[in-house]
Amino acid sequence: MKINIAYLKKFVAFELEDAALKELLAGIGLEVAESQVIEGQTVFEIEITPNRPDWLSHYGVAREIAAKNGQEPFVPMTVDAVALVGGEKGFAITIEDASDCWRYSGAIVRDVRVGESDPTVQKLLISLGLRPINNIVDISNLVMMTCGQPLHIFDLEQLQGEQIRIRRAKKNEKITLLDEREVTLNENLLLIADAERPLALAGIMGGLESGISLRTRHIFIESACFNPLVIRRASRLLGFKTDASYRFERGMDVEATIPALKMALLLLGQTQPPSYFQDVYPRPLLPTVIPLDKDYPSRLTGINIEPEISSAILQRLGFQLQDQGSRWQVQVPSHRVDVSCKEDLVEEIIRIHGYDHLQAQMPLSANPILRIDREREIVQRLKNQLAACGFNEVINYVFQSPEENALYDPQLPPLALKNPLGKDFSVMKNSLLAGMLRNTAFNANQYWERIALFEIGNVFGQHEGRILEEKKLAISAYGLKQKKDWRSREEAFDFPYFKSLLAMLGRLMRLDFAFKKQAHPAYIDTCSFAIEIAGRPCARLGEVAPEFCRYYKLERPVFAAEIDLQALVAAVGEKRFSGTNRFPSVRRDFTFLMAKTVSYEELRSCLERLQPEVLESFELTDVFQGASIPADKVSFSMGFTYRAQDRTLTGDEVNAIHLEFTAKMVEQMHLIQR
Repeated sequence: MKINIAYLKKFVAFELEDAALKELLAGIGLEVAESQVIEGQTVFEIEITPNRPDWLSHYGVAREIAAKNGQEPFVPMTVDAVALVGGEKGFAITIEDASDCWRYSGAIVRDVRVGESDPTVQKLLISLGLRPINNIVDISNLVMMTCGQPLHIFDLEQLQGEQIRIRRAKKNEKITLLDEREVTLNENLLLIADAERPLALAGIMGGLESGISLRTRHIFIESACFNPLVIRRASRLLGFKTDASYRFERGMDVEATIPALKMALLLLGQTQPPSYFQDVYPRPLLPTVIPLDKDYPSRLTGINIEPEISSAILQRLGFQLQDQGSRWQVQVPSHRVDVSCKEDLVEEIIRIHGYDHLQAQMPLSANPILRIDREREIVQRLKNQLAACGFNEVINYVFQSPEENALYDPQLPPLALKNPLGKDFSVMKNSLLAGMLRNTAFNANQYWERIALFEIGNVFGQHEGRILEEKKLAISAYGLKQKKDWRSREEAFDFPYFKSLLAMLGRLMRLDFAFKKQAHPAYIDTCSFAIEIAGRPCARLGEVAPEFCRYYKLERPVFAAEIDLQALVAAVGEKRFSGTNRFPSVRRDFTFLMAKTVSYEELRSCLERLQPEVLESFELTDVFQGASIPADKVSFSMGFTYRAQDRTLTGDEVNAIHLEFTAKMVEQMHLIQR
């Protein structure tokens, strides 16, 4: 938007240097992108935000300067002397759909003389980037640049049937525009038409046949307010962008059609009423009224804004205030189509009052409806930990092929799509593993040696006609855990490492994972485990079955896990503060000689069941099988840490507790081995 500074001063008096004016405009949201001097006149190119169509005129900018300056008022051009009356009969304006055109005002002026505009007007239009054409067209452009309301002027003698109709175009209807382009129309386009043919694309551009020429004697002036959505769609559909459409598609002031029409008549030198005038306003819009507590600007911004300051600013901006004691009823001016709530009013107040008054610190506030999303917080902790361990997150589609679904579990019936994108995307995933293996294969083909991935996504199934949806966390490891370098040897991913990673994630959540052997089609029988928390399953892990890997041409073992996030989140307790241990710990070691048929999980479960109060923790330190012990036995070496919260344990106390505890353990495990 170009603003001529000399012309601007006709509507608000100010004495500011260009630099000071730029700073003032920037402070209220009007950024000056460029400053030029054209034929001795200073012109600012101003960046306009899409929500402020009222700034697209000299009036709009002048009003803002007057509100900010607070010294000189905004003084628009006086047009009250122009009278508008019905005049001659026979001519008619018809709006076919009030949702397309909210208001249409028109006037007929007879016996005009078409020629060049006054040099002053031509110079002004040139400075604003407009080409002078003739005095009639130039007046419509001058009105638009002054008050923001686009006008269109028709050659009255080219109109047929003594009528103007605002209607949608008919399919394949055609019009030749002022720039001599012929356009084929459709039902999505809004037209200004006469009784026989289209005259103009509403809000965009006029037609060539009804345009002003040197032969024009009588004119019809249009001043309208169109639905911005209709104009925006038409402009994009046709690829046309004009000064008029730029304004109409942002939303115009429905009350501006009459003042703009009067301004055009005044500039035409019409002191007498036009020969014809009609204002069609089928659904008058009620003004927006917003209640505003007088202390609300201070409460919202966190700074003290006196009610007198708020009131003065709003009134300078054109808002009307009705005092009701502790609050105002604020009537929004029709040109402010962007203001709809009390927060918008406060924004106007602080914008003019000055953002520099805002404090540097955020005001304290309480939000009674804010709740912490536990699942999001837990998932974020898991993602951070996996990323810290060198795993990369992937995101896949929720669709895959039926063959991939069957690889995970051929017994699960697939949930098929009615309109799939293709066979490879025809069923909903029953597991995240297939996508993870596809990602692994893609990266392996790029010669990556370490491929550690994780994904969080939804899996789907069905049971008794119901569709089931669950959120899962999948983790996979393939290739090298450690590349060979001068300090260390090459190490491949193995199951003990992968299992320890899962156990570490459990400890991060303050959960004790129990690993139970459990067969599943997706994993090899000798390395397939379920994870339980307090006896409830929450995950599955193991080494992926060879036929699953061969489907993706993976040559090395893949270790993978899939965790039910809903079960995991339900098991995670609330965070609680735990103080530092004031008293020292005491460690004792013990070795159990067990039958090979007894798993460590059975031993661990028994330890937890018999654990004395002062036993703080225990850990498996060694597993041994060899010539020194029977072939059907395995040795589990354990470390036990004892600590009391209220005193220092003596050696005798620890020995007595440890002996009693291990004796019970031996008895229990002896029963298990039987």
